[in-house]
Parts: sequence; structure tokens; C-alpha cells
Amino acid sequence: MNTTVISGRLVRNPGYNEVENEKGFHKIAKFVLAVRRNYSDEVSFIPVKAFAKKAEFARDYLMQGTKVMVEGEIVTGNYEDKDTGKKIYTTEVYANRIEFAGAKMVDRPPFPEDAEGFLEIPEGMEEEMPFR
Repeated sequence: MNTTVISGRLVRNPGYNEVENEKGFHKIAKFVLAVRRNYSDEVSFIPVKAFAKKAEFARDYLMQGTKVMVEGEIVTGNYEDKDTGKKIYTTEVYANRIEFAGAKMVDRPPFPEDAEGFLEIPEGMEEEMPFR
């Protein structure tokens, strides 16, 4: 079984391409996630590829700084560097699922200066609350 789950923030906006081959057009989005390592301040930069509808989702809704959770499979490969002739090994995640994992702080409304730790509950919301 080859399944991985990672959560992190996009380093930059996703790249998006449509490539054509004998089977038709294929939609591909590429992005890199900055993922904190457990119990450390170190960060790993994980390349991710998304295909078809997930590629469109990445193109339309993800941007630099967005925190997401990606479930997918680890794919390894290699190629030969054209300049040096050296074999380069690659590791990336092919996304099977992409979900938002939080909101950026700049997207949230600022707290009032005089707030004492409690927020006003809008009128009518009390009926929808599961507890009182």
C-alpha cells in the first residue's frame, strides 16, 4: 500500500498545464508544500502533482500561503541532467485528495482592540447552536 498524508502551506501559486497525447488532453497542476517536521522547527519542501479535476481545483482555489492537506501516493523517478549527464532522482506526491486545512491569518477579520476574549453572537445564531 502506498498512501501518504501531508499538511502544509503552498510555497508559491500552483503551476498549471494541459498536455496532449494520443489519449487526449491531460490537466496537471504542480505545487510545493512546506511541511513542518514532527518535534522540530525544520521544514521539508514536498513537490505535489494533481491531475484532472484536482488540477483544476488547485489552479482555481489554491495560492501561495494556503494551508492544505494532501492525501496521495509517493512516486519516485529519475532522469538524466542534460548539462552534466548525471542521473537525478525525484520524489513527489501524486494527489488523490486535496482539502483546505485552515485559513490564512490575513483572511480573518481582526479582533477589536477592546475584546476581552469573547465574541458577540449574531442575532438568530443562538437557535442553531447545539448547546446553550
